[in-house]
Amino acid sequence: MTQLTQTRWWSLHLLLITFGVSIFSVARAESSQPPFQPRSQTQSIQVAVLATRGNPQTIQRWQPTIDWLNQQLPQYQFYLRPRNLEQMEEVIKNNSAEFVLTNPGQSVKLGWQYPLSWIATLKSPWPNGTNQALGSALVVRKNSSFIDLEDLQNSHAVAVSPDAFGGFLTLSRYLKSQQQDPSRFFKKIDYLGFPIDAMLYHLRDHQSDVAITPACLLENMDKEGLIDKSQFRVINNSAPQDFPCAVSTPLYPNWSFAKTSKANEVVATATAQALLNLPKDSLAAVAAKSQGWSSPISSLSVVKMYRDLNIHPQQTPWWQQALIWLKQHQQWAWGAAILFIALNIYHFWLEFRFNRNQKLLNKAQLDLKQKSQMLEHAQRVAIVGGLGTNLAHEINQPLSAIRNYSQGAKLRIEKGADAASLAPIMDKIEQQIVRVDAIVQRLRTLITKRTLAKQNLNINALIDDTLALLDHDLADKNIQIKVLSNGHPREIYADAVGLQQVFVNIINNATDSCLNYPQEPSNLIQIVTHYTDHQLDIYLRDNGAGLAHPISELQSAFVSTKEKGLGLGLSICHDIIEHHHGHFTLSPIEPHGCEAHIQLPYLPLSANQQNS
Repeated sequence: MTQLTQTRWWSLHLLLITFGVSIFSVARAESSQPPFQPRSQTQSIQVAVLATRGNPQTIQRWQPTIDWLNQQLPQYQFYLRPRNLEQMEEVIKNNSAEFVLTNPGQSVKLGWQYPLSWIATLKSPWPNGTNQALGSALVVRKNSSFIDLEDLQNSHAVAVSPDAFGGFLTLSRYLKSQQQDPSRFFKKIDYLGFPIDAMLYHLRDHQSDVAITPACLLENMDKEGLIDKSQFRVINNSAPQDFPCAVSTPLYPNWSFAKTSKANEVVATATAQALLNLPKDSLAAVAAKSQGWSSPISSLSVVKMYRDLNIHPQQTPWWQQALIWLKQHQQWAWGAAILFIALNIYHFWLEFRFNRNQKLLNKAQLDLKQKSQMLEHAQRVAIVGGLGTNLAHEINQPLSAIRNYSQGAKLRIEKGADAASLAPIMDKIEQQIVRVDAIVQRLRTLITKRTLAKQNLNINALIDDTLALLDHDLADKNIQIKVLSNGHPREIYADAVGLQQVFVNIINNATDSCLNYPQEPSNLIQIVTHYTDHQLDIYLRDNGAGLAHPISELQSAFVSTKEKGLGLGLSICHDIIEHHHGHFTLSPIEPHGCEAHIQLPYLPLSANQQNS
């Protein structure tokens, strides 16, 4: 038989013996009735113990201590009652046990709610074993990728309970000290309850990433042959010197033995003396993994932990504190309430006025827009009126041609010409009619009262169409027109009639400026379109007299340099270009003359661009 087989054989026998002892102890501890003795000779004493690792393990650890008490105090009969977290609170609440044996976290929590008196603290077999005994260990599998505490963020954890002292609570206090939110540190936490051994089995079977266990659970289960400690690691091990286990958090005081209100002072005093007299090498001390008991120690560190986590039983929620303050300072509360109501009334009044003024403003803006459109229409009508001579000439030319062609056709008919010979004459008459129709359409477009109608258009074609309207007048006044284009031509999204009105106004002003400067022998108006990547720049330059007033005044309404002018032309030009989200500027040029610069975007702007 190999050495490994012998080791397993002895481990199996040891487990069977331990199991037999546990079953025997359970039968003794859980017997519903003690052996019959006269009440005058013995008194039954119930001791409720927190069964963190289940009833068998609890009885195996604490039954020897109960036997020691029975041996030292034969006038009493002590009975062990394993309980979980919820059952322990019920025991104290219902006053169904004389003593409780539990961790300091539950001792403090229950001690602030019920009349508990601590009579002894367990002394662990290492230096300072009463004050430094309980903490949390973050256990992961050995082959996992987690190295330090930060790596565990958003991992899947298992714990006993959100109220377990030597597990989740001590870790929560440590995480908070590291500026971490315990409620959000892990992606998910499964609470498995008692017995606590299940956490390491859960971790071993890859059902979680990390186990939040009490300190020394890993080492104890390894000694008992339940798991192989070498298959696990403890993250953030910060165990003090000579502490036998790996631990991830600061340590807190050991288990406490406390008296409930059911036990009298005589029983409590006798029990405390018996516990303090327990030898450190006795069977009870060894089974409890201790060196006996000491007098009760301070639980201040546990109290501070609860306060830091805002879960101390005597801590009042903020809303309750607010209610208490309001009851104590009613005059201030009423004053604050009245002020709050007054501020709300004032806020609603301001909002009402704002909404009313906004509606009035919107109505005024709508009226202003309508008046502006009417003014633009009136100005277009005035432009047509000013072009009367030019229009008469433009219309008279095709009409004269039509008359001549019709007379020629009549003579040919009288001479007996056939229909085929008259076809070219009729085609020429039709061409002149189309010419007249185009002139009339231009006039109708300018005169018709309409709203802004944007569309994709060719700006060079619009300039040519505008010059056709003004051709006779410009020729009559001996004004030369030069049109240039730079860049790759592109269509723009604009209102053709509005832009044509701008061009007519600027060209008419440039014409008047040239006529008012007789020193220049040749009058020239230059129109340049420059296509850039983002916008279209249009320059209209003349070599006339230049600007007679400041630019800001010339772009204002009802400011004119002409004797009979209304001063609306340039103001309307400025408004039309702004409606296209463009820019319109005037500037003098050297040695004399003026330049009008128009900037227009190619495409329609989005709502956000328009608002900005």
